[in-house]
Amino acid sequence: MQILVMGGNQFLGKTLVEKLLKQNHKVFVLNRGNRENPVGTIHLKADRNNISEIKEILNSLKFDIIIDVSAYTAEQVKNLYSNLKGKFKQYILISSASIYNSIEDFPVNEKSKVGENINWGDYSKNKYLAEKEVEKMEENFTILRPFYIYGIGNNLDREQYIFSRLENNLPIYLPNDGKNKLQFGYIDDLVNLIIFSFQNSDFYRQIFNVTGDEIINIEDFVLTCAEIIGKKADIKYIKCDESVKARDWFPFRALDLYGQIEKLKNTGFYNSYTLKKGLEKTYKYLKENNLLRYPNLTNLELSWNK
Repeated sequence: MQILVMGGNQFLGKTLVEKLLKQNHKVFVLNRGNRENPVGTIHLKADRNNISEIKEILNSLKFDIIIDVSAYTAEQVKNLYSNLKGKFKQYILISSASIYNSIEDFPVNEKSKVGENINWGDYSKNKYLAEKEVEKMEENFTILRPFYIYGIGNNLDREQYIFSRLENNLPIYLPNDGKNKLQFGYIDDLVNLIIFSFQNSDFYRQIFNVTGDEIINIEDFVLTCAEIIGKKADIKYIKCDESVKARDWFPFRALDLYGQIEKLKNTGFYNSYTLKKGLEKTYKYLKENNLLRYPNLTNLELSWNK
């Protein structure tokens, strides 16, 4: 198949593209070229926010599948569609579970209330509006709402943050009591799902939650990482308030984020990775590639250590 990946040169996009190439698809990646693109792709160099660049580079192209990893606003979706309307068979948007905006709904499902979530700021608002723009498409579309994605190649310092601190015998400061419930999906499972949805009528004009099977609180997440390394976690608890917020030092917000994936399972797709299996694979990669270096300490942490 002829496939266009919007983005395609870091974490999800890169992992996806590499697998598509192994399956002998003809893969185009559209991005600004600020990072190296996987060998074997056809690079369409353009800024998706520049309408004239998009129009010029996509003018004569048609695709079986479009996978939009880099859409963060409705305008970006609208501009892309205006140049590709009638020129593709299925559009897949990678959205976000952050658009669920009622904490009373947890665990959320695809019918839970969505919209702007003040805890996630403009990111969730724009992802929500991007979804609304996709739903206007005349062609088949699929919207995927991942929760936390983790694994090899993660460009966000999340599981690497935990593993690095454990490896270097540093305490891990958890927000409040460490009991916020989260849900993690391994990168390979998400990639396999995207491919599973190709030209699959069960996914046409549908929205799906995407994540792992397990719900875990952040303290147990840290303890699982410590078990994998074979070390005892030195956990300390920090009360969050208006002056000290979890994101000031911690890679996760002090918020619950978990949901149901029964709708996804009803399509016949199942995850291959448990959380521990995915973390073990990630740790092994980080360790072998010398990526567990002594982390930079925040001013907050330095004050706590006095």
